[in-house]
Amino acid sequence: MLPFTDHVLIFTVIVTTILAAPLLAKWLRIPDLVLLLVAGAALGTQGFGVLERNEAITLFGEVGLLYIMFLAGLEIDLYEFSRTKKRSIGFGIATFVLPQVVGAVAVYYLIGSMAWTSAILMASMFASHTLLAYPVAAKLGIQRMEPVTVSVGATIVTDTLALLVLAVIVDSAEGLTLDAQFWVGLIFALVVLVLAITLVIPRLARWFFQHVSESGGTQFLFVLAVVCAAAYFSQFARMKPLIGAFLAGAALNRQIPENSTLMNRLEFVGNNLFIPFFLISVGMLVDPQVLFSDPYTWKVIGVMSGMVVVTKLVAAWVAGSIFGYSASEKNVVFGLTVVQAAATLAAALVGFEAGILDEAALNGAIGMIIVTVPLGSAVVQRSGRKLALQSVDSATSVQKEQRLLVAVHDKEVSGPLMELALLFRNTSLPGGLFPLNIVSDEHDTDHAVSNGEKLLAQCINQASSADIEVDPHVRVDINPADGINRAARELRATAVLVGWGRGTRFLGGVQEGLIESCTSRIVLCRLPQPLPTNKVLRIPFPPLTEHRTDLPALIQGAKVLAKQAGLDVHVYLSGPAAKDLQTQFEKMSPGCELEFSVTSTWKESRQKLFADCGKHDLIVLPQSRKNTVLWTPTLDRLPEMMVREFPDSNILIIYPQIKSLEQPQGAVALPARESFPELRGVQFAPGMLHEDLLPELVSVGLADDPQMAQDAIPILTDSARMTPVELSEECVLLHAHCGERNAPLLLVGVFNQPTVFFEVTPPPRIVLALLSPKSDAPEIHLRSLAQVAKRFRVQDVTDHLAEARTAEDVCHLLSSLG
Repeated sequence: MLPFTDHVLIFTVIVTTILAAPLLAKWLRIPDLVLLLVAGAALGTQGFGVLERNEAITLFGEVGLLYIMFLAGLEIDLYEFSRTKKRSIGFGIATFVLPQVVGAVAVYYLIGSMAWTSAILMASMFASHTLLAYPVAAKLGIQRMEPVTVSVGATIVTDTLALLVLAVIVDSAEGLTLDAQFWVGLIFALVVLVLAITLVIPRLARWFFQHVSESGGTQFLFVLAVVCAAAYFSQFARMKPLIGAFLAGAALNRQIPENSTLMNRLEFVGNNLFIPFFLISVGMLVDPQVLFSDPYTWKVIGVMSGMVVVTKLVAAWVAGSIFGYSASEKNVVFGLTVVQAAATLAAALVGFEAGILDEAALNGAIGMIIVTVPLGSAVVQRSGRKLALQSVDSATSVQKEQRLLVAVHDKEVSGPLMELALLFRNTSLPGGLFPLNIVSDEHDTDHAVSNGEKLLAQCINQASSADIEVDPHVRVDINPADGINRAARELRATAVLVGWGRGTRFLGGVQEGLIESCTSRIVLCRLPQPLPTNKVLRIPFPPLTEHRTDLPALIQGAKVLAKQAGLDVHVYLSGPAAKDLQTQFEKMSPGCELEFSVTSTWKESRQKLFADCGKHDLIVLPQSRKNTVLWTPTLDRLPEMMVREFPDSNILIIYPQIKSLEQPQGAVALPARESFPELRGVQFAPGMLHEDLLPELVSVGLADDPQMAQDAIPILTDSARMTPVELSEECVLLHAHCGERNAPLLLVGVFNQPTVFFEVTPPPRIVLALLSPKSDAPEIHLRSLAQVAKRFRVQDVTDHLAEARTAEDVCHLLSSLG
C-alpha cells in the first residue's frame, strides 16, 4: 500500500497537506513554512513512507525554488535598490565573506574529520541565504523598506558568490585546473548571462504585452515560460537555475505592475502551489532516524546552525550600525539573511553527488534549514511588525481618503480604464473603487441596464483578479455627464476617471459637462497602448502651476502611478518657481526614479516635452478648468496638439477638484473685484526695434506714474521671457504685481502686423500687460488674470479680433462685454 503509487491519490495528499498546513500553523502560532517541511519529513520514505520523492515531486519542487527567487526579483523595489545598491553590494559581500571564512575554519577544526575542500564547500552553504522569510515581510507590508531592499539585493551577491564557490570546488574535484583561463571563462559567461537576460527579456515582454491581452492567462504562461528559460540557460554560465530566475524577475519588474491581474495570478500560483511543493520536497530529504540516533550528525548540525546564526547576526548588526539602522531594522535584516534553503540544498546535493560531502553533511544541511527557517521567520515577524507600526505612525499623505469613480461605457475602454484605476489606487489610503455605467432612458431601458450590468461584471472580474474589492453601480439618466456628476456627489468620489476616445478632439459633450459641473478631480484617459508597455511617465508643469490647489495631490498621484506601474518620472519645469516645484516633487512620497528638465521659459519646456515623447510614454497633462484663474486658451489646446503629434501614446488629462464655495471657519475672506481692469491702449509705430516695444508700452501707458513704470518694466520683461500667456495665435498676455494703484490696469499694445516679440511663437500682433497693485493678494491678481482670459473665450471677441487694427479698436472690443 505504501508509498502511494496512484498519481491522483498522491496529488490529493499533497494538496490536502498544503491546505491544512497554514490553518494548523495559524492555530499553533508558528510559520507555515516549518509545518510544510515537517509534513514533508513525515510523509517521505524516511518518515511514515506515505509518499516517495519521485520525479514529479522533484519537478514541482524545483519549479517552486525558481518561483521563490523569481518573486523576489519581481517584487524588489528597483528604485530603492538603485538608491541603495552600494549598501546592497557592500552588505552582500560582508554577509558572505564573514560566514565563509569563519565558517570554513570552524568546520575544519570543530568537526575534525573533513578536508579543507569539504569545509570550504560546507561554509558556502551558510554563507548564502534564501528569501524564505520574504513572504512574511511582504504580508507585513515592509517589503519596500530599505532594510528589506538591501537584504534582497544582497541575496543576488551572496548566492552568486556561494554558487561560484560550488562551481569552483566541483570543477576542481573533477580535475580541472583553476588557472587564469578558467577564471576568465567563468566571469565572461556570467557577464553574458546578466546582459542577455536584462536586455532581451524586457523588450520581449513589452512586445508580447502590447500584442496579447491577459484573457485566458496567456500573459501568465508567457512569464512562466520566460522564467524557466532564463533558469535553464543560466546553467551555461556555470550558474544554478535560481540565479537565472532571480534575474528574470528583476528584468520583468517594471513590466508587471504591483496591483495588476497578472501579478495577482503569479503570486497566487506560486504561494499556493509551487512554493509549498518545494518545501514538502525538501522535508522528504530528512531522515528522522539518523537525526535522533547519530551523535555525529547532531554535531554537524550544531556547528553549521551555530555558525550561520552567529556570523549572519554579526554581519547584520555591524552593517546595520554602519548604515544607521534601528534595532528592529537590524533584526529584520538578520531574519531575512539567516534562512537557508535554496543555495544550501544545491551545494549539499551537488557536493554529496560529487563525493565531496558525506551523508552527515547532507543531513546537517537539512537540519540547518529546519533550524533557520522558523528562526528567520519568527525574527522577521516580530521585528517586522514593529517596523510596520512605525511606518504607519510616521506615514504622511496629502489625502485622507481615496474614492475612485470609474465611468465605463463600452468594453473597449472599460478594460484599460479599470487597469489604470488599479494602478492609480493608493493602497495606503482608505476608500474604494466604484465602476459606474450610465444608461440612457431614451430607448429600451431594461435592455440597456442589462448590458450595463454585463459590462460592470467584467470590471468586477478584472478587479477581483487583482484582489481589489469594487462597488459597481448602474444609473439611468438622460444625460451621461449629469448622471456621473450625481453619482460622484452621492459616492463622495475624490476623483472621476473617464475614457477619452481615439479621436484627436479630446473634449466631447460628456467631458465638457463634467469639467463644468463635477466638483471631484477629473482624469480624462486616452489609452491606445497597454499600460505595461509604458516606460516613462512625462509630466509638464505649465506656468502658475505652483498656485494649483491640488498640487500636492497631483504630485503624489503621479508618483504613486509611476511607482506601481514601474515607470521612471520625467518632470518638465520652467520659470522662477521651478526650483521650489522640483524640491516639492523630490520630497513627496513615494520614492521613484526622477529626472528633471528645467528651462527658463514655458515655450522651451514645451518644446523639450515634444522632442522627448514617444510611443511607450505615459503623458500626464495638468489642466485648469475654464473660468478659473489659471486657465489659458493655449494650455487648453495642448492635449489636442499632443494627440496629433503622438496618436499612439497614452495620455492623461487631470483637472483639479473644485473647492467648496463656503469659506472654512476662521478663514479670511478675500475681497472680490468683479469689474474689468481699466484699459489703456498704446499703438506701436511701424519699424520699432524689438527691445523698445515693452518700454514703449509701459512708459506711454503709465505716463501718469513714472515710478510704477520703472518698477513694472523688469517684471514684465521676466514675464515675457518665462511665463507669457498666449490667449490666441496673435495675442499674448504679460502680468506684473507692482505699484501702489487702487485697482488693476490692463495695457493694450497693438502692432499693424505680427511682430517679433521676445521668443513668443507665433509672433503676436497684440500685447496685453496686466498690472495689479502690490496690496492685492496673489489670489486677487490671479482672479484678474482669469477675467482677462475669459474675454477671449467669447466668440465675438475671437471673430472680430482679426479686424481690430488699432489699440482703440481692441480696447473698445474688450470693454463692450463689460
